[in-house]
Amino acid sequence: MVTFALVVVNTVLALFINTIGDAMTLVGSSINPIIGFLLPIVFYWPYMKDQPWYSKDKILSIITFTIILVVSILSLVNFFHPVTPGADEC
Repeated sequence: MVTFALVVVNTVLALFINTIGDAMTLVGSSINPIIGFLLPIVFYWPYMKDQPWYSKDKILSIITFTIILVVSILSLVNFFHPVTPGADEC
């Protein structure tokens, strides 16, 4: 259900985007990391509930989750607010 909601939201957003490159950037910075990296980590966490919080697997999964989440958010921010002023005018 989460995947379906993400696809629907991005499809609606893509209807208002002018170029295919922008649509691919939107999908690449939102749906792909969630489906490919974040959801598998979240589904793996219940299997580690008997391990202490300082175990190698839990720490590695939290670090991976955090890095991918931050990079995805920064990609979306960069998509909606380009770093270079006037970059869309070229």
